[in-house]
Amino acid sequence: MHIELVSTGDEIVTGLVVDTNAAWLSALLLEQGWQVRRRHTVGDDLEAITQVLAEAAARSDVVLVCGGLGPTSDDLTAEAAARAFSAPLELREAWLEVIRARYASRGRVMAESNAKQAWLPRGSRLIDNPVGTACGFRVDAGACRLYFTPGVPFEFKQMVQQQILPELAAGQDTRLRRFYTFGVPESTLSDALDRLEWPQGVVLGYRSSMPLIELKLIGHEVDDGAMGLAEAQLLAHITPWLVGEGSEPPWAHILRGLKGEPLYLLECASGGALQRMCRDYPHLHARFEATLGADPAALVPQPGRWALLVGEESEQGVALVLQDGERRFEQLVLVRHPDRPSRERILAFCALDMLRRHLAGHSPFGEYQTLTRTLSRAS
Repeated sequence: MHIELVSTGDEIVTGLVVDTNAAWLSALLLEQGWQVRRRHTVGDDLEAITQVLAEAAARSDVVLVCGGLGPTSDDLTAEAAARAFSAPLELREAWLEVIRARYASRGRVMAESNAKQAWLPRGSRLIDNPVGTACGFRVDAGACRLYFTPGVPFEFKQMVQQQILPELAAGQDTRLRRFYTFGVPESTLSDALDRLEWPQGVVLGYRSSMPLIELKLIGHEVDDGAMGLAEAQLLAHITPWLVGEGSEPPWAHILRGLKGEPLYLLECASGGALQRMCRDYPHLHARFEATLGADPAALVPQPGRWALLVGEESEQGVALVLQDGERRFEQLVLVRHPDRPSRERILAFCALDMLRRHLAGHSPFGEYQTLTRTLSRAS
């Protein structure tokens, strides 16, 4: 299914408002196995909006349009849709009464300008807005369905989740499988995977979400056999760096392996990223220190069976320590990522990956391409 998004408004084009709606919607659709192919941002210009709508509809199965349904003169989306699809605006008396009733419920009289929000393209189907005065609407243009929503995030998200998404899902047979890798660059994965042939109807998608790279197998109108073949082919290439799969974040799966036993965290160079990853673990004991002593491993708390430490940053690297009862595993790693928050998340997950590997019966010291180990030892 070819999907495009259109966001309207001068405030978005100029950067005064960040278009969080489009980012949220793209991610939500991908969760369902539908990848957005294009995103458009258009200012409050009637001709420009009209042109974008017509062009997007000509090549898409679905177009989702956000914004420009308010009562003021710069809200031009309904008029643009009317022009793009030769469907003159007509008054929807029922929605006009809804607007009046909502104002009356608040002890106010509807402004005359709000009547504009009840004028929709002829033949369009109204989409209810349960909280606001701007209804949405659907226009069918040839083989394309266009859904129009207001730009207020709270209203927009309710309408998408409660009305539009179920309609898109009806009759669709889409399968989605997720896999997470750590310690390998996206370019390396791309070099290995992009040359492969996937079963017909199956596509591979990437999403870099520091410190992980998420790989998605998306199958459209395919059976379990095709998805199984695609998964086997993918795993044959990514298993050395595979740290999780499915809809659950990898750290949640790792921590479940502790079976409720207390976990002690002490972190420095990871800046609290490790605690944030583990925050939902019910038996967590964590603290952050700006500096640590000469032997950070000695600071790992003794009472618990399980403990993780992320030491200070130095020229030799950062100490990562895993303690399992009387056993202790330590490595020094160098992370050269230029962005500090990214470095912190890499260090935090590398510590968790020591725990993951140990729980699985492997050496806690993985082989990574995105960081360098300068020392490893077990005691």
